[in-house]
Amino acid sequence: MPVWYYEKKDLKSTPSIRDGVDLDTEQRYRREGCRFIYDLGLRLGLQPKTMGTGAVFFHRFYMSHSFRQYPRYATATCCLFLAGKVEETPKKIRDIMKTARQILEGARERYIPTLGDERGDLILQYERILLPTVKFDFYIVSPYSFLKQYVKTIIGDKEQIRQMYQMAWTFVNDSYCTTLCLQWEPEIIAIAMLYLACKLSKYEITDWTNKKENTKQKWWEQFVDGLTKDIIEDICHQHLDLYSKDNLSSSGNGTVTNSSVMLTPTQTNSAVTSPIESPSTMRSMSSKRPRNEDDSNYRSSRNNHHHSSNLNSSSTGIPINPPIPPMPSTMSYHHASSHDELSRRSLTAPPPPLPPPPLPPLPPLPPPQSNVVPPSHQNFYMRPPMAPPNMPPMPPSMFAPSLRGPIPSSNTWPPHPLPPM
Repeated sequence: MPVWYYEKKDLKSTPSIRDGVDLDTEQRYRREGCRFIYDLGLRLGLQPKTMGTGAVFFHRFYMSHSFRQYPRYATATCCLFLAGKVEETPKKIRDIMKTARQILEGARERYIPTLGDERGDLILQYERILLPTVKFDFYIVSPYSFLKQYVKTIIGDKEQIRQMYQMAWTFVNDSYCTTLCLQWEPEIIAIAMLYLACKLSKYEITDWTNKKENTKQKWWEQFVDGLTKDIIEDICHQHLDLYSKDNLSSSGNGTVTNSSVMLTPTQTNSAVTSPIESPSTMRSMSSKRPRNEDDSNYRSSRNNHHHSSNLNSSSTGIPINPPIPPMPSTMSYHHASSHDELSRRSLTAPPPPLPPPPLPPLPPLPPPQSNVVPPSHQNFYMRPPMAPPNMPPMPPSMFAPSLRGPIPSSNTWPPHPLPPM
């Protein structure tokens, strides 16, 4: 299975940046493409999981290709078209093209020719490029399922928990406009967005199911081992930077941004104001912002086995990321070292197969019958049977005169027997 998680230094050397696009412009292109996916998915009536899968495809595609070569709105349309088939919520290409053209009318009308014709032939060609780019890896897990599971474990005021859950759901939607899905697993993003919603709603999680007594365990440690508070706050700050960049882009270069396309569990328009406008929140979190780029301890363990987050499924009864069974012993070895030779010798051969059961005895053959004429197919290449011995000889007119010579007329019937041939 390919690894789709990158370091921050890799995100600063993408094909678009190497092609001459600066970092801020590339991040703006990613935001506009993902918001176009959400706007298009909302008008088509798609589920949030389908739109999130399309956004993940969009980010992964531009880790191998440049924005200068593939326009962002055409790629976003192709990603949503593929995500609909992956999540079993497909839409017709004609309906997608018609809706995409309607969205781009107005301030972004100049991007309509990049979509191709109304039949979607260009989008289908893009799909042939998108499939090998994402390496045909269609197993996309969204943070929505983890967020629902984590909220169910919280014990407290149900109304406050519901509001916090709604706010965290909106933050998960907005997180797809960033590159967090290229840096962290979905369960870690769900924890970070829930942590951010707790900070902004001033709700502290103090009690949860299966809480261990007399311990300093945090509520997120029951789901992911080794996850530190510095990592969570670094993710939160990357998410908060999204809103400040949106404010600058909407007032600076005239880029049209539509903040109403972000979903919530119960309503379409987000009721959450921009958290960047809260000075108290920024002061409380800026003092704890880590200075290092990454947490080396957690990064090293995550790179070794990025999917083994050791989630505790006993707290909710729902298995999360079950362990992958070991590969069979018939795997091929690439290095001829002493360790490999020992591994080869330690492999035991499978037991020999059991002998087949004895066949039942054949029935006895019937006794031969002399008067039975054999089937015709058995005597196809055999001489015909001889005439019975008591049959009188054939008349002389049946034989050719050239073979036997002239027959004297004085001979009477029956003639003398002919000499043997």
